[in-house]
Amino acid sequence: MNLNKASILDVLKEEVTHSVYPLKMGGRIKSEAFNDLILVAEEATRLFRDEELVPKKLLSELHLVAIGINLENEFYKNEELSLISKRIMKCFNLILAGKSVDDKEPSGPRII
Repeated sequence: MNLNKASILDVLKEEVTHSVYPLKMGGRIKSEAFNDLILVAEEATRLFRDEELVPKKLLSELHLVAIGINLENEFYKNEELSLISKRIMKCFNLILAGKSVDDKEPSGPRII
């Protein structure tokens, strides 16, 4: 996905409109739209990796989307929605930590 820092918030809001609004208004789970939403959230982690300043609006949008999906899932009890919410919240936390989804997680202690 080819996004930049200036447009990421607008694209994220557009994906929220296509994925979360149908869920809230009619209970429709559009898997493809949610996958696009996750791709945008993951791209945000790449764009803002190691950045000192991150737009508060972007962080707010990611947090509210993750919480909103989680709250809707209390009614639907859908495993897919639970995973989507967790992945978006992970992106939120990675941005706060200055990391990216592409960063490798250590699998154990380093042995020298």
